[in-house]
Amino acid sequence: MNVQSQLGGLINTIVQDPHLHARWLNTFSFLEYVGFRKIVKSQRAEALNATILGHAIEEGRHALGLKKLAIKLGGKDFDLYAPQTMLCAQEAEAYFQDLDHGCEAAFADRSEAERTKLTYLYVTWLIEVRALEVYGLYKQALSNAEIVARLEGLLSEEAGHLNEVEASLRANDPAFEARAREFKGKEAALYETFINALVRELDAPQPGAFALSA
Repeated sequence: MNVQSQLGGLINTIVQDPHLHARWLNTFSFLEYVGFRKIVKSQRAEALNATILGHAIEEGRHALGLKKLAIKLGGKDFDLYAPQTMLCAQEAEAYFQDLDHGCEAAFADRSEAERTKLTYLYVTWLIEVRALEVYGLYKQALSNAEIVARLEGLLSEEAGHLNEVEASLRANDPAFEARAREFKGKEAALYETFINALVRELDAPQPGAFALSA
């Protein structure tokens, strides 16, 4: 079974349980927040253009929207990013951070400004490609109209931003095609590690909602 098929089965399990579903939503809210935080921290004010600022704001808005859905499904405990309110929280953040570090290392010989720009573009591109796949699978499993509507808006923004980032990469990196293949391999390995952790998490006994309030 390939990783995407495996994830499809996991998502079908998750959406049948409101508590697990809330944890899933809060996990992706957290990842959107990590993306927002990383953009803000990595950009110098004098180099922060409207496109990058707009992307940061999008990520923050996605994080808030997904969190509100998690709170609606799971209750007030999901107002925070406590580990027990997420699925594989450490592995999820490690996926993002390791991808970022791997891309940055490839540009170690560039100036700080160029390294920051290319790392931002490649990490964003790789995560947007993966997010569209994951959110697409998630949408197929949903019956909740409110979440479907929220997800459709998110998917539309992610797709639009992916096109912008890819165009910028093609314009700024002559080696885009070869580098994209290399980075996609790195991302796929990190993603598989996260999915394996998710399998282990779902195989373990799940805490009930009452345990969160204890």
